[in-house]
Amino acid sequence: MSVLRKHVFARSVVLRQLPPSLDVEQALSCFPHGRFHDITPRSKDVLAIKFLDSRSATQFTQKFLLSPRAPPLKDATIEYDQPSPLPVDILTAIGLRNASRVIRVSSNNGKDIPEDFIDELRKCGSIESIESDKRKAVIHFMSIDAAMKALDMLRTNKTYAGYSVYYGFDKKCDTPLPYPASSQTNLVLTGLPKGTTTSELLRRIQSGLPNLNREVVQSVVYDESNAKAFINFLEPAVAQIVFDSFNNAESSTGGVSVSWCRNASNPVSASLRMAVSAGASRTLTVSHLENVQHLRRVLKAARKLGTVINHPYTPSNIKTVNIEFADIFSAFKAIERIGKNMDSYPEFANTFISFATSTNKLRPLKIVRVQTISTSESQKGTETTQTQAAPNPSSSAAEVS
Repeated sequence: MSVLRKHVFARSVVLRQLPPSLDVEQALSCFPHGRFHDITPRSKDVLAIKFLDSRSATQFTQKFLLSPRAPPLKDATIEYDQPSPLPVDILTAIGLRNASRVIRVSSNNGKDIPEDFIDELRKCGSIESIESDKRKAVIHFMSIDAAMKALDMLRTNKTYAGYSVYYGFDKKCDTPLPYPASSQTNLVLTGLPKGTTTSELLRRIQSGLPNLNREVVQSVVYDESNAKAFINFLEPAVAQIVFDSFNNAESSTGGVSVSWCRNASNPVSASLRMAVSAGASRTLTVSHLENVQHLRRVLKAARKLGTVINHPYTPSNIKTVNIEFADIFSAFKAIERIGKNMDSYPEFANTFISFATSTNKLRPLKIVRVQTISTSESQKGTETTQTQAAPNPSSSAAEVS
């Protein structure tokens, strides 16, 4: 049995003919695990599910069709829904903060959780289930968006000062299996030719890799004075390919040697791996630039957010620039900081920011400058402005990459 995919980037499915008496928690217990972003009941017998990417939607659909079904789902049908780009700020929260649909709350000051706690959380979004006692609670929201709002609300509310609030593990998420403990992801390159740039080094490494259509480097540190580079890959298999390629081509490496880093590699978190699979990368695309001067201001501001190793753009199209950071967490932090504290980064006003990705459709963060507000001071030659960050309702390719 096959299901017609309405769009190549479809990351949503709709399940129909579910028993009307089946609630969301019961339905999810019967479904295969998946990388869920949002779960929305459309009626008593219809449930729509958004995943982090189209691959996750496909895997869930195949499991649903091919695996033995629980009795309540014997008449259920599944189909792909209309495409809806994943907001880039959701992807950032997953990669940087381990965001999930679950938050955990516990009292560290001996106080009981307030009686109106659940009512406050429901203002943030729909809740699937709650496990709680007087001093701790685990809340499963229907979406990652709702969990993010709840976490921010609890952490900024003085009522919950002295409480621990953090993201929990979503037991229904199809998380990637951990790499073997013996896996290596860190390489050291020595004897690099004088004048080699970090960008040139990475382009050379990537030219020898298969086209994976995803980010493969977590971070790179180039010690130019000692002609040495430390590269932390996201996947052990990729690190092994690079290691073997240098060792098997000694005559063409120009004296460059490669070795494994002596220090044990820190394991790549499941959240980071899911974010990369869904389109996160070290490179940000900033579009809707006004002119060359605007481009220069953006690049200057970007260098304050992390080490920028490359920023290619086409002279005939100065409205878009790709900013490549030395590590993926700088890209995450740039999106988070600009989105949450726009008044500190006026250079990015009226631009769209996203990860440079070709594998998944992402909805860029639209940085909006609100209409200038004149005050009595304006008569003296000054005026005030307000800025805010908002998700872009458009999903055109020009705004994504």
